[in-house]
Amino acid sequence: MAAQEGVIFPPKKHTLIQVYSFNDLPLIAMNLIRIGAQVPGMASEVGTHPMVKKSIDSSLGGVINAVVGFGPMLWILVTPDAPTRGGFHSFDEIEVKGIEVPETEGDMFLYFSSDYAELNSILASSIKEHFGADSHLIEERSFEGGDHSDIISEKDKVLIDRSINLDTMDSSFALTQNFNTNDTYTCDLPRHNFSGSVDSGLGRYAITFSNQPKLLEEHSESVSQPPISRGLFFIPSLDLLTSLRMGGIRMGSLAINAKWKE
Repeated sequence: MAAQEGVIFPPKKHTLIQVYSFNDLPLIAMNLIRIGAQVPGMASEVGTHPMVKKSIDSSLGGVINAVVGFGPMLWILVTPDAPTRGGFHSFDEIEVKGIEVPETEGDMFLYFSSDYAELNSILASSIKEHFGADSHLIEERSFEGGDHSDIISEKDKVLIDRSINLDTMDSSFALTQNFNTNDTYTCDLPRHNFSGSVDSGLGRYAITFSNQPKLLEEHSESVSQPPISRGLFFIPSLDLLTSLRMGGIRMGSLAINAKWKE
């Protein structure tokens, strides 16, 4: 099994982050999962665009490092099985320095990085066409550069171990936090930090990775500044995404009727 390359490899020069919510989620959940499962393949196709003129170092992933993650409500609609011990659910609203921080939001997380900003936009536009009229883009941020952890050296903190569940091994979780300040703070969990303009000042967008949602929850409650938005997403391995695209999730331990099987 293998993790999504956008989790393992550091972001390239240009990054595009999008978070979607959807109408009538129970009716379209499986279709959305299948669209999301096609993202790595779509990223490979966009990587053949004529604007890519120089050779790519394959040791650093493809032309576009792509990540797709699913929010708690979307995931629970297609499988009742928690992807890891401790469950997977939205984080409740909290208070940080006397300021109310909203609960985690979003049904799908898309995270693209490339040396060509245009390629990120092309991929995002193609996916949006598949989503159709029921989609709502609730967050979109573009960045250049950033400060990023070496995920490969810390993958034991990020990727789910085979002893937890063979179906979800090499999957992960991501907490997104959008701050209206560029203040830094310490964190023991691997993360990608981006700086960018927010209103009239400089803000920060952080993506923190862990194989345990509980650790992400504890981290979200210990930040020094209140984020203006945040999200929590399950990031399936490439093998699990393939099963999702082919409908295999209905057959294995994550199937809806798995708990009644012997």
